[in-house]
Amino acid sequence: MHEKKTTKKGSYFLLSPATKDKIQTIADEKHVSQADVITEAIDYFYTDRDEKYALFKNMISDLMDEKFATMQDKLHRIQVTGNVVDRDTKILLEFMNHYYLINEFKDLITTEKYKTNGMQQAEDLIQKRIHKHRQKKLDYEKRKSQKQQGSEV
Repeated sequence: MHEKKTTKKGSYFLLSPATKDKIQTIADEKHVSQADVITEAIDYFYTDRDEKYALFKNMISDLMDEKFATMQDKLHRIQVTGNVVDRDTKILLEFMNHYYLINEFKDLITTEKYKTNGMQQAEDLIQKRIHKHRQKKLDYEKRKSQKQQGSEV
């Protein structure tokens, strides 16, 4: 064991007799001075603290990576769906523009002015689909939650 030559500075500490006895026991067992025992204990404290910090940091990082992975997957699905909707909307706009131009319409009759029976049927159908999809999602989440609770027991 090579010890570095360092300049040591004297300090005065009041320690309990039990602590002094422990320091002396360690010094006797390792054949070093009491000052070296205290120095080693302080060094160990800092090393242990840094290791615990690194372990804690890694645990937090792993947990965040796990949570972000599921969120990232869901965000990707939303992005893909949004892209499809955007594309389909642009196609419909092009068709509507063409239809409006070919028929030489002068005014646009909005659904606020007049809603056809077909338009009302389409809105009702879409509402039913949205409701059905939402119900499926809620059922899926309920089964998933029950499954997780069952595996925790």
